[in-house]
Amino acid sequence: MIRIVTDSTAYLDESFIKENDIKIVPLKVSFGENHFKEGVNITTNEFYKRLTESESLPKTSQPSAQDFIDAYKPILEKDNDIISIHISGGLSGTINAAMLAKKTLNTEKICIVDSLSTGLIIRFLTEKALESIKNRENFAYTCSSVKIQVKKMLSRFILDDLNYMVKGGRLNKAEALAGSILHIRPTVSFTNGKTKVEGISRSWKKAKAKLLTYAEKVNNDTGINKIGVHCGANLEEGKEFKQEIEKILKIPPALLQVGSVLGTYGGPKWLGLGIETK
Repeated sequence: MIRIVTDSTAYLDESFIKENDIKIVPLKVSFGENHFKEGVNITTNEFYKRLTESESLPKTSQPSAQDFIDAYKPILEKDNDIISIHISGGLSGTINAAMLAKKTLNTEKICIVDSLSTGLIIRFLTEKALESIKNRENFAYTCSSVKIQVKKMLSRFILDDLNYMVKGGRLNKAEALAGSILHIRPTVSFTNGKTKVEGISRSWKKAKAKLLTYAEKVNNDTGINKIGVHCGANLEEGKEFKQEIEKILKIPPALLQVGSVLGTYGGPKWLGLGIETK
């Protein structure tokens, strides 16, 4: 049997996790001396409240190799194979910790997949793995098909305040660009697993329009199998943007409010798209 392991930045619904027997390895977030495991002992609402009230940016940290060993071992002991899908190695050391755990366990029964992104992209890759499992495909085929699927994924998002990502050190060329763009709205992509500024807008309204135009272009150029909207604390705006996407593309999008780890770098107000192309 094949089991799926992922991390907390997938922000999967609890019902989806239980239904598909998925193991979640949480990343961590710290406000000063207060340490939390994402999705375990801090809720999304609690996080954003702390984020807006805190004078300093929280710190995030990856799971340890031992965290992964503790997740993998009980699954392997039941003679299961594992597809382990995680946040981009260009954004976090989570993948490295998973690889070290695999090496320590000395097994080939674990397939580690770098999503080159996070959030909805991990969810879409997880759904791809589940589809393969449902079709009774073998472990090698399932591993290969999920890794191939990574190449069909696109991420694009807009930030109301770039300061969070600059301070968190998660934006390429931030040092060179910060002075000129901190007060305008950037459009950012995940390119080869790292963040990259794709353009700037003079207002939030224009930035949202660019995001809609981007989705339209992808749909016209390659076609879209799945699409979803990411948002931070601005959940109502996320719902409205989801409706706009559906109206334009005639595709029902998913909606994902991200939690502690991605919220640390996106800030309380941002919008993003996760896309699986055809």
